[in-house]
Order: sequence, then structure tokens, then C-alpha cells
Amino acid sequence: MVNVRNQLQGVVPYFLAGLAIIVVWQGAIEILNPSAAILPTPGATGSTLWTLIATGELFTHVFASLSRVLSAWALAAVIAIPLGLIQGTNRRFESVFDPVVELFRPISPLAWIPLAILWFGIGESGKIFIIFIATFFPILLNTVSGVKAVDPVMIRAGRILGCDTSLKLFLKVILPAAMPTILVGLRIAFGTGWAAIIAAELVAAQEGLGFLISDGMEILRSDLVLAGMVVIGVLGVMIDSVFRLVGRKVNWGTQS
Repeated sequence: MVNVRNQLQGVVPYFLAGLAIIVVWQGAIEILNPSAAILPTPGATGSTLWTLIATGELFTHVFASLSRVLSAWALAAVIAIPLGLIQGTNRRFESVFDPVVELFRPISPLAWIPLAILWFGIGESGKIFIIFIATFFPILLNTVSGVKAVDPVMIRAGRILGCDTSLKLFLKVILPAAMPTILVGLRIAFGTGWAAIIAAELVAAQEGLGFLISDGMEILRSDLVLAGMVVIGVLGVMIDSVFRLVGRKVNWGTQS
């Protein structure tokens, strides 16, 4: 009963935020009276969203976008976490690798679109590459931060309690202590990758939420654009909630 009450308390703020957005949205329409091609009513957008659900078209777009983000995010994690662990524990490697990271990190994923087309064509690889760029750096930087933030007292305690090699110390002390911060990086990275899906699906996509929004723009269907935005926002909140739940369990396991 307590868990159900906590879950409801967590949903209420999002419900109220959504309700406030709808009220302001409808109020703006009543005051400005814009063309439906520019700003449709919440009811019209909801109707379009329901049509997309009823026909199954929405699920096709959601699956396409999720599969691209998950593939790029997983690939980024496989590469960035080991690199971050090495960088966080090896100062010589960090002195060489960190300047390279700092040079590439400020470059927006949008800037990589022309190269993605030249290198990978207009297939799935180019889209995954753009999302990979968006997800790689948050994972890497949070992994490095997590390793460096490990309490020296824990390291000394680990050595006293039997971690007599660097590998044992790393596996039993450093990695578990850094894991909550690494999970934060994975969570942030998935969010940035989910936000970058629009840019990725500008590369000649035929399905996906980014394609839905782009197609709506081209045919002057702002209801499609807004429906795609709503789905991206709602799914983003749901996925982030899963990461928060996992993060709480990892933190609880680490503390216990």
C-alpha cells in the first residue's frame, strides 16, 4: 500500500505539469487565434495521436527510434566505460587522452551529420553514429568522475582487508564505489541520445519519431509535429524513471 501511494505521489507532479501545459496552450490559442497549421488545439493534437495509436503507425515509429537509441547507447557504454575506468586510474593515460576528449566534446552531434552521410551513407549506421556521439561523452566523463571520487579511506580499508593486488582492489572496492556515478552517466547519456534522435533521423529516415516530426513539418501538419514531441517527452520521462529506480537499488546495495 505504501509503494502504491509513493508511486501515485510520483505521478501527480507530471500530471499537474501536463495539465498546466494544456491550459496555457489552449489559452494561447484563445488569445492569439493562430492558424491550425501553425498551432493546433490540444484536442486536435490528441486526436491525431489517437489515430497514430489506433493504426499502429506510432508503435512502428517508437520501435525504430528506441532501437536506434538503445544500439548507440549500448555501443557507447561498451567503449566509454572501459576508457573511463582506465583514464580514472591511470594518470599517464589521462594526460594523453583527456585533451582529445576535451577537443571533441563541445562539437554538437548536429555538426557530425554531413560526415555521417559521407562515411556511412543514408542507412542505419549513420543514424546510430550520430546518437553514439551524443551518448559517448556523458558516460565517459561520469565514469572518470566516479573513479576519482572513490574515498581514499575505502581504498586503504580494502588493502587492509585482503585486496593485495591492484586488480582485486579495483574489482572489489573502486568499481563498486564508482558504479552509482557510472549509472548516472548512463542515465544522462540515454537522455541526450533520446534528445538527439531528431537530428539522427534527419538522415534520410523513413520511420521513427524524428521522421514523424520532420514529415509533419514538410507537409505543414503541426499536429503531427506536436504529437511526436509529446511521445518523445512521455517516453523520456518513463525511461528516466527506470534509470532512477535502478540507481536507487544500486545505491542501496552499495550502502548496505
